This record gives sequence, C-alpha cells and structure tokens, in this order.
Amino acid sequence: MSHRRWSLIALALAPLLALGACDQLGGVWERMRGGAEEGPGPVQLDTVPLEARALSGSVQPQDQIAELLAPEPVMIAPGEILVGARVEAELAETATEMGLASNFVRSLRAQGLDAIEDLPENVIQQVRQRAEEEASETARGAARDVLGRLGIQGEIVVRPGGVVTVSLASVGASPTSLRMGQQAGEAATQEAPPAAIEWNASDRCPRIVTQGQLENDLALATRCAIQRLTASGDFEYVEPNYIADAGWDRRPAPRPAPPPTTTPQQPGTTPTTPPPARVGGLPNDPLYALQWHYRPRGAGAGQSPGGAGFASFWEAAQIGSRTVRVAVLDTGLDLTHPDIRGSQNVTGGIDLINNPERSGDGDGVDADAQDAGDRCGAQTEDSYHGTHVAGTIGAASTNDRVGVAGGAWDVTVIPVRVLGRCGGELADIVSGIRWAAGIAPAVNAAGQQIVNRTQADIINMSLSIQAPCPASLQSAIDAAVARNVIVVVAAGNKANQASLYAPANCNNVLVVGASDARGGLSFYSNFGPQIDLLAPGGDVFADSDNDGRPDGVLSTRATTAGCYDPANSTSTERCYYSFLQGTSMATPHVSAALALLASQSGLRGRQLEDALMTRAIAPHGAEYGQIECARSRYATPIAAGSPTCARPSGRGMLDLSRALGG
Repeated sequence: MSHRRWSLIALALAPLLALGACDQLGGVWERMRGGAEEGPGPVQLDTVPLEARALSGSVQPQDQIAELLAPEPVMIAPGEILVGARVEAELAETATEMGLASNFVRSLRAQGLDAIEDLPENVIQQVRQRAEEEASETARGAARDVLGRLGIQGEIVVRPGGVVTVSLASVGASPTSLRMGQQAGEAATQEAPPAAIEWNASDRCPRIVTQGQLENDLALATRCAIQRLTASGDFEYVEPNYIADAGWDRRPAPRPAPPPTTTPQQPGTTPTTPPPARVGGLPNDPLYALQWHYRPRGAGAGQSPGGAGFASFWEAAQIGSRTVRVAVLDTGLDLTHPDIRGSQNVTGGIDLINNPERSGDGDGVDADAQDAGDRCGAQTEDSYHGTHVAGTIGAASTNDRVGVAGGAWDVTVIPVRVLGRCGGELADIVSGIRWAAGIAPAVNAAGQQIVNRTQADIINMSLSIQAPCPASLQSAIDAAVARNVIVVVAAGNKANQASLYAPANCNNVLVVGASDARGGLSFYSNFGPQIDLLAPGGDVFADSDNDGRPDGVLSTRATTAGCYDPANSTSTERCYYSFLQGTSMATPHVSAALALLASQSGLRGRQLEDALMTRAIAPHGAEYGQIECARSRYATPIAAGSPTCARPSGRGMLDLSRALGG
C-alpha cells in the first residue's frame, strides 16, 4: 500500500536532490553489471524521450511517520448492507428437482460444483445458476419483510453469486452520515467525496427506537437494519458495505495536470515500441537501475540486501508467459501511460464500481477499466495506485527502452477496477473476485452481462479493511480458490497485527508483508501469524544506498508532484514513474514471482503456491523482526517482562534466485 503525498517541501527540494543524478545513475548501472559484464550497456538517459525517464520521488521527512501509522476510522457506505442468500442450502433441492442422482447431491455439498467430473460443465452451471436465483429471490423477500417491519423503504438488488445488496436510500442524511472530509453545513459538490459514515461494530440499535429517529438518522437506520436482518436468521450473513482502502494518504497536495488527451489504445493492439526480445538477461529499460527490489540479495556489485532475485531469474531466460493470467483488483489501469499503452501484456478488464459518485468516470459497471483516479476531495491527488501495482507485476512493457521493468516480462494482466474515489466498496470487491475467477458475470446498468473469458490464475489485492474477514469476502475467496486461483493479498500498513485487517485475516489467501532495501521488516508493515512471507515494499523515508533517491519501489504512476529529469537534473511539469512504499507494493512482487514460476513449471493453484513457499523463500533468522517494545506498541514481548518484542513475519523473504534449477 502506498506512501503519503509528496509535501510542498519535498516538491521544492526535488531538483536539488536530483543534482548529479545522471552520474549517480550511471554508477548504479556499473555496480549492477559488476563493472565488466559483456553485452550492451545501459541505455543512455538522454537518448530516450522525456516521458520514458522523468520520475518523482524524494526522501520524506521523518516527522511524518507518526501520522502515517496513526489509526484511522472504519468507514462504510451509508445505508448499504450486504446479505448472503442461502445458496448452498438451495443446491441440493435444485439438483433433486432437476432429477440428478443422490450421489451428485452429496458431492455437490461436500466438494463444490467444479469437483464433479462426470457431468457436462453446462449442467453444473445450470444447477448453480438456478440455485443462486432461487436463493436470492428468497433472500430478497425476507429482507423486504424485515425492512417493512422497521418501517424503512429500501432498494434491494440481487448480484451474481448470491449476494443481495440492501440500500436504505429513502432515509435522510444526518451529521453522522456526512461525506468524508465534508464539514457540517457544507453543500455537496461534484468535487465532494462520496458519502460515508464511521462504523463501530460494538454500537447497538436501541431496544426502543422511533420511526422518526430511523427516518432522520442514516447511521442509526443502518445499524438497526443490520441487527434486525441478522436476528431473522434468514441469511448466510449480514454485514455493512465496508469501504476498503489502498493505503493512499489523503492530505491535500498539488493538483495534477489533466491526463493526456490521447485516446487510450485498446489492450493487445500493436505496441508503439518494438516488442521485447524473448531472451533473458538484464532489461534495457532506462530506469531499471533504480529498481533495487529486482536485484539478487546480497551486498556485492549488482545486488541489494533487500532484493527479491528477479534479475537472477531473468538471466536464466525465465521471463514469463502470457498464458499466465493475473487479475489486479485495484483502481484500474492507465492505458495512456507511455510504458503501458499498447502493451501486449494487458488484456480487456472491467470497471465494477456501481456507484457513479465513487467511480469518478460518470458511469457504473462497464468494460472500461481505465484508471480514472481515486481523489478524495478537490484538494487531493489521484494515486493511480492500480497502475503502479500492475506495472510491478508486468503491465509495463519490459526491455523496450522505456521507463521501468516489470516483474514478469511476459504475462497477461487483467485490470479489475474496484477502488475509486476515497476507496472501494466491499460489494464491488466481492463481485471483482467472482468475475476475475470466472465464477459469475458482471451486469451493467442496462442489464447486459459482461463475462470474463480469461479466468485469472492469480488475483492480486493490494487493499485492506480494518474489520474481521467479511463473510461475503470469504465466500468469494473460497469460490475462487476452488477454481484453482491463488489469491495474493497485502498485510496492511499500520505496524499492527495483520489479524485486524481483511483480507489478510481471511482464510485461503497468501498474505504478504513488506521488507525494505536493507532486508529488514519495513517499519509500517503489519505482522503476526497471518503473514506468509515478505517481499520488497520499500521505505521512502530512507536512502540506504546513498543514491539520492528514496528506497521506495519504483513503478508506473503519473504525477505532477516532485517531478524531475534524471538526465539533466532539472524539474519537469509531469512524470510517469514514482517511488511508493507499502505492502501494496510488496504484494505484486509475489504475484509476479508466481507468474514466473507458473511459466517455468506449468503448475497452478495450490501446487504453484507450495512451489513458491518451498523454493523461493530465504528463511528468516531466529531474531528477525525483533524490536524494542517501547518502539512498537502492537508487538508481543518475546518473554514475560522482556523489553524486546517480536513481530512474526512469515516463513521468510521472497528470493527467486533460490528457485532456479528447481
């Protein structure tokens, strides 16, 4: 998950920090190549277009760290409730009505539809669809009955997969349901953030509540409706429509210039630059020398203490395959980006943000996954978080003499837009998982189905919700895993227990914490027994290699804040590459590593995940992650009364160098 906005001070200092950049960058290249490697040298920066080299990033002030780690309220979409239809209970009855054998019914319940190999796929899908429709209609009626007894009118919509959304649209707003960042008395404008309310799960609906109270307080109505729907016992689950966050700081920042006016090219069209050579080695991308996170681990020439060993994998001619598909559930993908437009590594995606106010692109669900930004108010900047994440996985064309390298040179990236202005709603994220895994289609405003015909092998979710794992989310994850999909998720960025954050606290996910360029646990990374492994997430508050740039992860992200040209040490108005930090940045490294291993081995699903954990992990030392208890209020003392605390961080660090020859 990404770091805080560049401050005005950092913006002013960026050109100074860039002094001598060309010389330093050349020195980094020499160190990476060992000073005497044969073959073509690095691309000269002044020989590539400005848009292929200008970047943003300076080492951030230490006094911002405390605010970065400060707790934040849990937010929900006001009046929005998710209820689960009893689909599983309906399956057996539906199968029986269709005249299917009893052993099929038993298998249906015990193993799931995809384990039934003796029936045609269309029959299996027919059973599932009919069961979902029947169960959803029952849930719709039951929800309407409960709302009727409360005296609340609500809109009830059935989504694919047995998820029913209840919207208490008729309830009036109150001070407890103001928009995020909106002051009392301030009129809503087009720039105002989408409506949201703070959620405390311990708050209860009063035993005696009047109709007037419910009609005038949306937060109270939401709380009471959830409590009554749960008490009815008619649903698999009842939960608020949580708002997930990608970890982007929402403080005011210089507003970026409008995006390019060029029409985005459709994914998979002829690229504007020659396709990369299908060989390994070190890529010729001009900013690759600053991507320490891809280097082999170590302190020698061409190494980094925090590197994940991608370069070793590439040099062994393992650069990936487009038969491996990675869905990125995030803010979408900027198809106008100079390192992405026309990329052969990108296929058609989807925008699943139902609320046009949150979407920011003027419409609801459609097949346009363009990253339209996620600003949270008029004074904040778009993060283009999904574009940065997807670039690390491989959406950015590699070895094309433009910008940065991606983790997998060849891969198929499927952008799934579920995060918009001020975050993303749980209901859309659940739909995104089901769509990416090929379980259920999406439905646009016209009632037309949008079917995913390229089921993902890997789903990347660099997002979090500070709540127990929502049942709707767990159900979608389980369904995806049953279809042989690996779900890779971020641990969270609050230096806290990962058990407090979903989807890191869900089952059947691969949980990724963040390490820094020194090979240590990043100061912000969540920790605990839920963590499976660490991967490079960076630290923009440090410059451990003294190259004049922050130890963040460099990838594709357009901005106007702190931009400079490393070829001549001058500031620029706009740039397309940024250093970010977070478990959001660590997670795509693992997704890219899985894609490389899948292309090398042909493995998928649980076998691929096991291969990663047994072949591509550098184990931690016995004292890894320990810290003075006084510096970490959420860590656990290693012994009673000990001043030293432990931060469990999984089995080890991602290291693809170890997977060679396996």
